[in-house]
Amino acid sequence: MRVARLIKFQKGQCNLCGLYFREEDVVEIDHIIPKAIGGKDSYDNLQLLHRHCHDVKTFEDMIHINQHEHRKFLQKLHKEWEKVDYKWVDDVPVVLGESRCKR
Repeated sequence: MRVARLIKFQKGQCNLCGLYFREEDVVEIDHIIPKAIGGKDSYDNLQLLHRHCHDVKTFEDMIHINQHEHRKFLQKLHKEWEKVDYKWVDDVPVVLGESRCKR
């Protein structure tokens, strides 16, 4: 049902390569914005791709997901460093006195 609806919405074309789907093609449903970075499981976030196109898109998505996770990690690290008195000595942060972290 979802495949038929997506084929109709996409006018029979793959959203990545633009080629028309043929009867013998293996097609897969893809989340335009991956669920791992907040994409929803709704029709406006779904698309139909050839299997090989889906593989390419998944590879690209993994790069974005890794960047997203890296940004989240850096934000968390920055938040923790805000709780600590430190100064930079020879390009190394040195903790001064007691930490303000609650453990």
